[in-house]
Amino acid sequence: MTSSNRNGGNQLRKALALSLGLAIGLVAQARPAAAGDGVQFSGDCFSTYVNKKVGNEQWAITWEIDGNATGNVFMLDGKPPAQIECELIDGNEVTQIFDCYGSSACAGPPCGGTQWSLIASNLSIATSFFLPPGVDPSDPFSACQDR
Repeated sequence: MTSSNRNGGNQLRKALALSLGLAIGLVAQARPAAAGDGVQFSGDCFSTYVNKKVGNEQWAITWEIDGNATGNVFMLDGKPPAQIECELIDGNEVTQIFDCYGSSACAGPPCGGTQWSLIASNLSIATSFFLPPGVDPSDPFSACQDR
């Protein structure tokens, strides 16, 4: 999907950009895990499933290790959830850098492409955010046993 296909609503773009901006500030800070937080490797060890409270949101996302991140952001104030797609631009054991797109739920066909909008460019997220506690970000695969 290219950014030229993504022309979502201005209000959604502003809300998600604000949410991501606030969230990244919170993610960058060390904090104890909240109830319901957790990260798990996929069965094949090529992805992680992240479920974390970030600010006033609950993030449920999948990260392809050293790749893209996709998922849902649930607003804890009762607003409708948002979907996110973050395309990896660059990354290392310290930081993953993404271009992120957001969309609200599809109310009916046609769905997809044009309902997505760029909400953050060159967004930097700590690699450790995507990994279980104690996993070495320079070698995450050594911490996972596949099925």
